[in-house]
Amino acid sequence: MQTNSEPDIHTTDWCGKFMKRLPIIFLLFLPLCQELYAQSLSDTLKIKEVTVVSKHLQKKEEAGLIRSDVDSMAMIKAMNATLSELISENTPIFIKTYGRGALATASFRGTAPSHTQVEWNGISLNSPMLGMVDFSTIPVYFVDKVSILHGSGSLTEKSGALGGTIELQSDVDWNNRFSGSALSGVGSYQSYDEFFQVKAGNRKIQSKTKAFLSQSANNFTYRNKFIATIDPETGKYIYPEQQNKNADYRNYGVLQEIYFRPDDKDVISGHYWYQHNSRSIPQLMTNETSGDGGVNRQTDQIHRAVAEWNHYGTKTSLKVSSGLNFDKMNYWLKANVNGTSGQVVVNSWSNAQSWFNKALFTYRENQDLSVTAGIDVDRYQVSSQNYAPLANDFGYHKTRLESSAHLQLSKKFGKRFTSTFLVRQDLYDQKAAPIMPLLGLEYKLLKKKNLYLKGNVARNYHQPSLNDLYYIPGGNPDLKPEEGYTGDLGLTYEENYAHVHLYTTLTAYTSKIDNWIIWLPTNKGYWEPSNMKKVDASGLEYQLSLKGGEGPWHWHINGNYAYTRSINHADPVNWADESIGKQLPFIPKHSANLSVNLSRQGYHVTYQWNYYSERYTTTSNEKTTSLDYLYPYLMNDLFAGKDWNWKTYRLGLEFKIFNLFNEEYRTVLQRPMPRRNYTLLVRFDF
Repeated sequence: MQTNSEPDIHTTDWCGKFMKRLPIIFLLFLPLCQELYAQSLSDTLKIKEVTVVSKHLQKKEEAGLIRSDVDSMAMIKAMNATLSELISENTPIFIKTYGRGALATASFRGTAPSHTQVEWNGISLNSPMLGMVDFSTIPVYFVDKVSILHGSGSLTEKSGALGGTIELQSDVDWNNRFSGSALSGVGSYQSYDEFFQVKAGNRKIQSKTKAFLSQSANNFTYRNKFIATIDPETGKYIYPEQQNKNADYRNYGVLQEIYFRPDDKDVISGHYWYQHNSRSIPQLMTNETSGDGGVNRQTDQIHRAVAEWNHYGTKTSLKVSSGLNFDKMNYWLKANVNGTSGQVVVNSWSNAQSWFNKALFTYRENQDLSVTAGIDVDRYQVSSQNYAPLANDFGYHKTRLESSAHLQLSKKFGKRFTSTFLVRQDLYDQKAAPIMPLLGLEYKLLKKKNLYLKGNVARNYHQPSLNDLYYIPGGNPDLKPEEGYTGDLGLTYEENYAHVHLYTTLTAYTSKIDNWIIWLPTNKGYWEPSNMKKVDASGLEYQLSLKGGEGPWHWHINGNYAYTRSINHADPVNWADESIGKQLPFIPKHSANLSVNLSRQGYHVTYQWNYYSERYTTTSNEKTTSLDYLYPYLMNDLFAGKDWNWKTYRLGLEFKIFNLFNEEYRTVLQRPMPRRNYTLLVRFDF
């Protein structure tokens, strides 16, 4: 039988509640500490002593904008992970995941997945069909740097990112001659990871080759609290232990990058990324069948390529790039039909082709004044086909041409005040969108301290995705584009003490979005998108970074906290509409993460902590049954390892424990997550 009651699996006594909140209290009050120390990176090759450079350079082109970079230590620790894990553990962005190895999407500042833009070396990774990115398919190993533009700041790159933009960037070391690394991992649930990199070149040309293979049977067991029997003597529910069947995945890919520097003024680069993803999609927890004879699988073949030319003059710079992104997806569902196994129920495929072209020219009159002009021309082509034996074939074939031009003026007034103004105009299939302005202001509050007050306001505009408009069944060609105003106001403080580097920032933001697009079920038997009149997304973001050390001991602390209110202020659909004034589904009001790393003479240990408050699964925010909301949960991970260095070689061994306290949790309704599990990594650098 199915049950709608799920007992609280979290501690309810006051001590337990205090312990759950202790990391948050620690995170908020740590900047008040007076005795501070510094830290060094323990798990990289030994280098000469370097001076810590300020994160905040008061770059006039980003005056008043909120940009944050994922720490290099976090990048190293997550080298065998996916971008979904890196982002959720080290930024205020909430990642909604359907399970280990399954779909993972972002909710940035309380917005929808399509409101977060992801760019790799200047080209968009967002699907033109869905408008979003599956973060579970992007290996951190293929990325050298992750940078995040929050809210309005994303308008400097592209329109439509109502939440923000995540930039994945490649880097080059012109001093490299020959080097490389190999990383091998084995973990629970028959999980295996293999990563390889080799770099070679000189001061004129550099080559980087990377490859990876990640696979898992993903057959963990879990206690299913949506299916139960009743004990005839006690009347209590008995929840069965079940295995996560048909949930395996196998992803592999290769990345090739070439950099050429013919002279001191020009750099030409080429990047090619191929990836194959294949994964089974497990059944819902409420499914009481055995699952035998069923196949629910998706495969992707992805090709991405970028060519770029950068020219640097005395007062000018020019960047020209062109890129392609091809994604071929096939999804099929086989099930038992009338006693016959392996019958095709759904077989759908799609081809999405994107072509990106960009030119950016910058003129710097002096250190205090610069003008930037840019133009983008992008073309999207999608062919989508859905086949079901008991119904007609459904699909669509559409193209879209998007172009954009922007002009930006940035000016410093004296040593303490900086401003930037940008105006952007977009065209969609030759139809002009509203003009989008951006104004950013920044002021150094104290002459001798790096304490900055910064703020910005902008208008933004987001076009519906091709699936929103044309998907059959359900697409709505009458959808209006989403548009609205966003703004930030924040404080940033940075200081170098005798043995410590401190960086902290607190930001308040607000977004007023009209015509918000949301997919809802209908009485026709399928879902349809429609426009809400207005959604207000507002909240707070806090970030803290501390690096310190004394003698052989080194430590690094990094934390984030986000308070998010994403409220529906649309007109009621009917007299029974209870969604007005309520939090949007699956968006937590409170989320936080904390990472603490301690190292000494090659030994290192890292503690990772994450917290998410409850999330509603309905627009009415009801809590009548366990299907209406998801419990808050804490996640604790512990990593420990040792590095051995011999001249230009390094061997590293690391053991990772995930879900340290064996938490039962879900991030999406009826999608199980694993309990405590382990990974052993061996890394060799030369």
